[in-house]
Amino acid sequence: MMKIFLPVLLFVSISISAQTKKPLDHAVYDGWKSVGERMISNDGQYTVYAINPQEGDGDLVIQHTKTLEKKMVARGYGAVITEDSRYVVFKIKPIFQETRQAKIKKKKADDMTKDSIGIVELGKDVVMKFARIKGFKTPEKGFGYLAYQLEKALPDTTKKVKKAPVVDSAKANIDMLVKLADSVIRKSVESISAENLTKEEMIGAANKAVKEIIKKAKDETVVEETAMKDADGDDASGAGASAEGTDLVVRRLSDGKEKLLNWLVIMCLIKKEPDWL
Repeated sequence: MMKIFLPVLLFVSISISAQTKKPLDHAVYDGWKSVGERMISNDGQYTVYAINPQEGDGDLVIQHTKTLEKKMVARGYGAVITEDSRYVVFKIKPIFQETRQAKIKKKKADDMTKDSIGIVELGKDVVMKFARIKGFKTPEKGFGYLAYQLEKALPDTTKKVKKAPVVDSAKANIDMLVKLADSVIRKSVESISAENLTKEEMIGAANKAVKEIIKKAKDETVVEETAMKDADGDDASGAGASAEGTDLVVRRLSDGKEKLLNWLVIMCLIKKEPDWL
């Protein structure tokens, strides 16, 4: 009896286990995580690595090698441990779903949520964060300083934008042509001697005036269209050649003191090619 009961019990257990197993599908794959970037401090006291899901927000993990104590920073990536093993600097991605929705809505690049950077002093729990950062650099052979580049500043929504007065372009063009015609015809007629004025001379003067009016009207239209394009920013002079840059901040990590370098100053220094570059 026992010999029959044991196989039956084993069969029932396997059946129940098979029924409770979660089927493998795309929802399961999305939950799988992998270890990304990993590094160890020069003194061997800390390891830093990223845990990333197939889709969604990952975590940056800062772990002590002896105590195994962990500090996790949501959406952290691109970490660097400074040469003196005192600080970890890293970028922080925007929330995945926010970025996804912005792309679905086809928002412009300037309207998208930007990366931040975080700074952690190893052995401490505080995370210093700075929003809207393009990127950062730490010295390759040295320590104590951090340079990071800011994103383009957001427009000041508190300032009221002055609306340009509405101009009836058709009426303005007609007024312009009337003034041109009056001026040119007067000059053409005055150039002919009133005593010897003939029909042929009058026709010639009128034709000359018409040609002059047409030429000036075309010139004025070209100037007006060019000015309008420049005002709208479509074809402004030098717009493609010199895009506006962003500022650079140099931070001393020990005390947090910072120096802001304007992008125009940086461009001037680069063009002058100083010895220290």
